[in-house]
Amino acid sequence: MKIPALTAALACLICSPPLRAQSYGASAEVASVTVRVYNYVQVPPGTLRLAEREANKILAIAGARVEWLHCLDARSISSDEKVLCDNAWTPQTPALRLMSGINRLQPREYGYTDIPVLITVYYDKIAHRAHRDYGDAEIHVVLGCVMAHELGHLFLRTPLHSANGIMQPEWGKNQIRDALTGHALFTKDQAIRIQSQTRILASLPRNPAQQGAVTP
Repeated sequence: MKIPALTAALACLICSPPLRAQSYGASAEVASVTVRVYNYVQVPPGTLRLAEREANKILAIAGARVEWLHCLDARSISSDEKVLCDNAWTPQTPALRLMSGINRLQPREYGYTDIPVLITVYYDKIAHRAHRDYGDAEIHVVLGCVMAHELGHLFLRTPLHSANGIMQPEWGKNQIRDALTGHALFTKDQAIRIQSQTRILASLPRNPAQQGAVTP
């Protein structure tokens, strides 16, 4: 996800208000996918929790939801969840790691996705931009918007971007105007694909060892 310096934080900040928009034909039962979170850069728990909420608001309009499993917080996970955290990453239980530094190959990026199992988000880069332009109070909104964009790549199963909506590769004046008028979301086609993919993933066992299990 590449965002020009002057518009980076603003593009994410305005992802939140349009969330009141009508969802794209989402069913009453929203499919939920577990994402394993590895907070290597020690994002403050409150900031991370609010960012996860922002990302889920954007996904909700597309008819999907993420259950966040904080694998480095031993106090918050059960023994079964710890086993899941220790297993290899899978499409039905992908990972999101929060890192410092930058992507050396794409230094302008805030994050990237190794489809279909891993998202990397560069928190320090996001926090610096938000702090400089808008203050610390808005960091979680910027972070949540980036997370939603990268989850879009994961669920859509493509590294490609779109000409409009939240999956655009760069943000300029037109994109900010769209966001201000409630259009900084997944497109209808993307939402349909996200719903389909998350339902498939939600139907699979979270633990690969359960693939051959038979329910008595």
